[in-house]
Amino acid sequence: MSRQLPLVRSRTLFFCDSMRLMSQSTESFDFPPSQPKTDPALVDLPPVEAPSAGFIVQLFVIPAIVVFVVILVWLLFGKLAGGERDAMSYVEMLRSPNANWRAAHELASLIQNDPKLSNDPRLLGELTDLLSHDLDREDNPELTKFVALSLGAFQTLDAELSGGRKVDPLAALARALEPKQPLPVRIAAAMSLAKQAARSEGKLEDPGAVKALGTAAHDGEPALRQVAIYALGFCGGEGAAELLRDRLNDEDRDVRYNAACALGRRGDLAAAAILRELLSSKALNQVVTSPTETEKRSKIEFLELEALQSLQSSVSHGKTELAVTLRPEVMELSQSGLVSVRNSALGILRSVPERTR
Repeated sequence: MSRQLPLVRSRTLFFCDSMRLMSQSTESFDFPPSQPKTDPALVDLPPVEAPSAGFIVQLFVIPAIVVFVVILVWLLFGKLAGGERDAMSYVEMLRSPNANWRAAHELASLIQNDPKLSNDPRLLGELTDLLSHDLDREDNPELTKFVALSLGAFQTLDAELSGGRKVDPLAALARALEPKQPLPVRIAAAMSLAKQAARSEGKLEDPGAVKALGTAAHDGEPALRQVAIYALGFCGGEGAAELLRDRLNDEDRDVRYNAACALGRRGDLAAAAILRELLSSKALNQVVTSPTETEKRSKIEFLELEALQSLQSSVSHGKTELAVTLRPEVMELSQSGLVSVRNSALGILRSVPERTR
């Protein structure tokens, strides 16, 4: 302890000396007197005015009306899309003398977006009967067109009227394809038959529908022939295949392409020549025309993919001969700069062996 006391005392003296020096040093400085604080002058504010009626309307009333209308439309659409009674109300509306084609268009949209409606035999039966009735009247082709389109939105072909009486939607669509009907009605009927045939995955072999599509495929209007051949491509049976082979020499290039791709899905060797053209970027570049180069490339890509997918479909069903015949063209497309085309071609090459001599 005797050794620590001097250390403590020295530290205390050092602290006191330091404080005394600091006190002496500060006495030599004259600090300016503190300045009184003054408030800055207040800026004059504009006079406060009450909001005008127009401002209140723009700020509150108009947005409230918009929100109300949106909610009303949403509730109305939900009600229409959700109930069988509302769909039947549409049918009754379409049966009236003042029926409007817009109602048929709205009903077709509802059916397409509502699984319950698209599988309703009673609703399909009523629309089938309505289509037959409209075909007999022949006074509102625009309405008839949308009624025909609505039949293609159904996921079933089971149709009945009140009392359980069965009706045939395919027969009604075949009637709508008759040459005496307006072109828009015939095209709509062909489109609905195409949708129904595609859903059946090649099992639709209805003789009346196939015959009506075959007649339409020979008509003078290219637009109708294209859709009719497209629909026949999803129909089963040798009758449909024969009609497709007949259109491989059609004067319209799109009709020929539709027929070739449809036969390609069946593995039919009759389609080899047209498919070889579809699998050649050079050949397509010479025949495809579009307003812009970008659109032209997109269309060529689409056609090449359609041809490749038709070959892939035939291979997946165990029919490889056509794909083996066209293997050199597929091999060339496996080097395509388009990723989608290249991958599709490579997938076929992995499934198809090289032809052995």
